[in-house]
Amino acid sequence: MFDDLKIVYLEDEPIVALDTSEHLKNLGFGEVKVVSRLRDAEALTCEDNFDVALFDINVDKGQTSLELGHQLASRGTKVIFASGNSSLGREISGESILFLDKPFSLTQLTSMLKQAANT
Repeated sequence: MFDDLKIVYLEDEPIVALDTSEHLKNLGFGEVKVVSRLRDAEALTCEDNFDVALFDINVDKGQTSLELGHQLASRGTKVIFASGNSSLGREISGESILFLDKPFSLTQLTSMLKQAANT
C-alpha cells in the first residue's frame, strides 16, 4: 500500500522517533526520511517532494512545525500532525491535514497513514 510513497518524519524525542520510524519502514514506504530538528525538515522538504509528512508539532524547544506543515499541504503533501494537545487538532484538521493524538499506538498511526494515503 505504501510502496511508492515517500514520507518525511519530524520527531525530536529519540526513542519515539526510533520506534515510529522502524514501523514506517516495516509498513513498506518507498522512502522514509527522519529528522529531529525543524530546520532539517525545512531543508529536506525544499530539496525533495514527499507524499506524506508526519510532524510532531512542538519541536526544538518552543518551535512548532505548523507553518511548514501548512506549506507542504498547500503543495499537495498529506500532512499528519501529532501532539498531546487534542484541542489544537480540532482547529488544524482539514482536507490535506490530519491530526493524531499523542501518545499514539502503532495501530492508530497505521490507520491514520492509510487515511492520508487514500485522500
